[in-house]
Amino acid sequence: MENGSNGTWPLQKGEAQGEPSRPEDEVARYKAEAEEAKAEAERNLDLAKRIQAEFDNYKKRVQRDREEQVKAANDKLLCELLGFLDDFERALSSNASPNEFRRGVESIHANLRSLLQSKGLVETPCETFDPALHEALCVGEGEEGKVLEVYQKGYRLGPRVVRYAKVKVGNGTERGESDG
Repeated sequence: MENGSNGTWPLQKGEAQGEPSRPEDEVARYKAEAEEAKAEAERNLDLAKRIQAEFDNYKKRVQRDREEQVKAANDKLLCELLGFLDDFERALSSNASPNEFRRGVESIHANLRSLLQSKGLVETPCETFDPALHEALCVGEGEEGKVLEVYQKGYRLGPRVVRYAKVKVGNGTERGESDG
């Protein structure tokens, strides 16, 4: 077996046994390799663009699905709340005595509280001040860090605060103490 003139086997196109390769042949071969590499690069770029487009479509589809889930959950909750609206309308249109009316509103309140708790809503405890759960509107005389008064209840949904409790907090001075 003989090697080609450039020392490689098999012989390159245009090479004859024992003849040196011509520069034109090598240039043509390099041009062909460059064209092939360029074509492969274009295929890879096209593939990358297609994958990017598919990923963008996937993200849009996931976002749409998430929005649809939120809408469905909101619709379900609103339908459950409509029953309370009906109860309030019946209570307002009734000719009940004040005591009966009060018992009816208390019943509606208890049912609404039960529904909200079943959805995971929890009232924020208000014994000691916690800036992660409470908003201090003012301070007053009293034990430092103790919640003295609750102006508006706070609520959490799982670990997330839905509404901060608005409170009055003790500043560490007791009534009757003198500062000097």
